[in-house]
Amino acid sequence: LGVTGVLTTNSVTKGLVSITATDAITVAEHAGRTLVLNAADADTTAVTLTLPAATGTGNVYHFIVGVVSAMTAAYKIQVADGTDTIDGWIVAANDVANHASNNSINIWKAASDSDTITLDGTTTGGVTIGDWICLTDIATNQWAIDGKLNQSGTEATPFSAAVS
Repeated sequence: LGVTGVLTTNSVTKGLVSITATDAITVAEHAGRTLVLNAADADTTAVTLTLPAATGTGNVYHFIVGVVSAMTAAYKIQVADGTDTIDGWIVAANDVANHASNNSINIWKAASDSDTITLDGTTTGGVTIGDWICLTDIATNQWAIDGKLNQSGTEATPFSAAVS
């Protein structure tokens, strides 16, 4: 069988969504797309992004740092309510040289009650354009995370239990 035409509609291109301020992350606007953290003023104003409730949809939310600044206020990605948690781990390069100018690695595992990820531009990550985390809605009340970050200073876990 030969192909007689080329499909030109229903593109599978994911697209980018630029995030510049606090927002509710939604299925319609954000699921399956690359969410670029582009807040130029994250150094003075916290950017909090609230995920939809985890229900087991399989939806994926891929966050990537697009603007690096002295994020003293940070990017915070949090679950919808106190019943949702995040499991998994993140690999982070830190700025402590170990061999021939290579950085050493931290592996941060979410605790059983983790519900928030904070990228502060230094100790908890988000130091470099291209740092990323990916959250997948795997079950009711359950998010799975994967990611790669760069950290500096006295490195610390990006995970916390901050949603009540």
